[in-house]
Amino acid sequence: MAQPNQLALLLGALLLLLATTAINAHSNNAKDLLTGHSTPMHSSFAHQFFALAANHVANTNITGNYLMTSSSKESYDSRDDEQDRQCDRDVERIRDAIDNMEEWALEFPDTWGRLPVGFFWGHLISMGQYEECVAASTTYGTEIRGQYCLARLNITQFYSRVKRRHEETARISYKQTDPQIFELGVCVPSTCSAKKTDALLKYVIAHFYGNDVVDLNQELIQEKWCKYDAPIEFRAVDIFAIVFFSLIIFFLIASSIYDYVQTKNGGQKKPLYLAFSVLHNAPKIFTVKKVNSPNVIHCLNGLRCFSMMWVVFGHGYMTFYDLPHINRNKYYTWLQTPYSMLVQNGSLCVDTFFFMSGLLMCWGAFREMDRTKGKLNIPMMYFHRYIRLTPVVAVVVLYIMSLYRYSGAGPMWFKLGTQDQRCADTWWATLLYVQNYAFPYSICVSQSWYLAVDTQLYFLSPLFLIPLYKWGKKALIPIVIFGILCLGCTVATFLHNDFTLFRVQDDHVDLRQRLTYYPTHTRIPTWLIGVIFGYFLFTRNRGRQIPLAKHWVITGWVVAFGTMLADLWGPFWRILPDTPDSPLVEGALFEPLSRTSWAFAIGWIVWACYNGHGGLINDFLSWGFFTGFSRLCYCMYVIHRIVQLVNAARLQTDTHFSDYDAILRWWHDFGITLTLSIFATLAFESPILGIEKAIFGRGDTKPKPKKQTPESQENVITEPVVKKLHEEKIDEIEPPASGAEDPSKA
Repeated sequence: MAQPNQLALLLGALLLLLATTAINAHSNNAKDLLTGHSTPMHSSFAHQFFALAANHVANTNITGNYLMTSSSKESYDSRDDEQDRQCDRDVERIRDAIDNMEEWALEFPDTWGRLPVGFFWGHLISMGQYEECVAASTTYGTEIRGQYCLARLNITQFYSRVKRRHEETARISYKQTDPQIFELGVCVPSTCSAKKTDALLKYVIAHFYGNDVVDLNQELIQEKWCKYDAPIEFRAVDIFAIVFFSLIIFFLIASSIYDYVQTKNGGQKKPLYLAFSVLHNAPKIFTVKKVNSPNVIHCLNGLRCFSMMWVVFGHGYMTFYDLPHINRNKYYTWLQTPYSMLVQNGSLCVDTFFFMSGLLMCWGAFREMDRTKGKLNIPMMYFHRYIRLTPVVAVVVLYIMSLYRYSGAGPMWFKLGTQDQRCADTWWATLLYVQNYAFPYSICVSQSWYLAVDTQLYFLSPLFLIPLYKWGKKALIPIVIFGILCLGCTVATFLHNDFTLFRVQDDHVDLRQRLTYYPTHTRIPTWLIGVIFGYFLFTRNRGRQIPLAKHWVITGWVVAFGTMLADLWGPFWRILPDTPDSPLVEGALFEPLSRTSWAFAIGWIVWACYNGHGGLINDFLSWGFFTGFSRLCYCMYVIHRIVQLVNAARLQTDTHFSDYDAILRWWHDFGITLTLSIFATLAFESPILGIEKAIFGRGDTKPKPKKQTPESQENVITEPVVKKLHEEKIDEIEPPASGAEDPSKA
């Protein structure tokens, strides 16, 4: 009997041990998962948030005390007590529904962000699922709708404890600072205010991690970083924009129908009624006629198009950097590649535009003064410039201030979709072309600083053009001295402010842009080179080709390309890891001199192509495709940046940083920009030109070509350049009043 009793006792002890273990396991499971359910999802921080927050709310209702940090307590002392109580009820209801495994409630924690892949490679955002969150709602009872918030967690305390490998050897490593903010997408009921959500999130974080991981003394959630699916309420400016764009579309259709009917019936067409006709304006864009005229410099079309593509390319990388890359730290090693110099020194393409602007300004003004015996109608010249440039800019500003906010949503929209806020106070400066001085830190249409500089140079141009026309070479001396003084001003600004050779190395990039990039006086030298080049081309070279020995032609091309390569890649060695820092004077001299030398190199390309020394290069730059493309460049310049920002801000998933991915984004940004530019040209730019022509009668006459002297005819390499082709209108370089038709004036 003793043995069975011992066996029973042993069995009982074993059962008691198993029961105790089961109870402890259940207790630990309840503690870890916060609920009795042991599904994998319940172990996530998002599920724990609703369980802990609901328990906290219940304890608060019983004790009347808020168990939270002192920094959060103030959040609960709000005037919206009723809204907070409704938030409490909704959180408890979601918790209960989660315990009951109801799908509508499970969507709330399901949409939260998680710890991202690539945290130590700079991936410091976990967006979650924005669309699922704002679409989440109850299926019965009082409606609960989801509200998405992007929490900004200060993780400096956590990262300070990480033991580094100390393998940073890159020259730009000081720019690769320790992570400070980790952004986490959270989904809460729409009845929870930002302050309430901030307090609950801090409580849950403090419960699990204490104060050692996230700095709970800082605000984690702000109202501007939260969004729920609320009914759209159109403002007055929104309604105006909708009516305006609807009227434009109506005018396009009505004018096109009028054009079609009159053409079919053989009736006379009134120019004013044709202003908006797509049938009338589209052929002007896409029809290319190869002409041979002294007033046409065909290679400018190719230079203009390549510069425009370069602008879109460079701005695309600027936007690409801000995307949520899973390998964001790769950017710092990318900066040390030769390929990156196309972006770091990409501003040289702007100097191409300034050179062409000065050249065309001088050429057009001299043609006008030839026609009017040395006189310029300056008021009308300014008026025509303004009304031709401004409509497209004004339309973009109107879009940004109205319909832009409805173009996208999501976590990246919180970060990048803020262009309308920049325009709220600065739109008027953009329309007056003074934004580069009035608001250099918050320009409405960011790339429009160029329009401001070029317009200001246009208004100053009579001070240079009239003396040049009247006194010729005698006026060159003070003009050259003035240009050198402007160069010296840029050098002095660099030295005074300790600006470095590379923007990426500068600790004061915004100040550098304001003092050396946006101001008009820093761009005058390049523009004056174009003016002087245009003067000699018009007075000494127009209507004839100047012969040049082959060895001098080769020398010219080698020097021009060598100069351009030196300007673009010359300073590359300075950014390599083992190269010493450049002295301040090197950056101070390189910035202005690279711009001017680039302009001289472009000047050689234009001169050589115009005089028949361009060969295949001239054939390519003068390709008819570029002629049609160049007619869209102005609208592309004005529109492309907003397209890039909208495309980037609409992202709701992670991306990957690589040159291939950047080029893919460039292609789709470029394609959308090109499509919108065609519409903008047909809807705004071409109609303004048509209305101007109908009212003022400009552009009907074609100036006669300059007669050739026997001496000049001897210098023509092949057949005479000046000859009449058919009876059709020739696409000529317009006088200064029509500069807006030219993208170099954009």
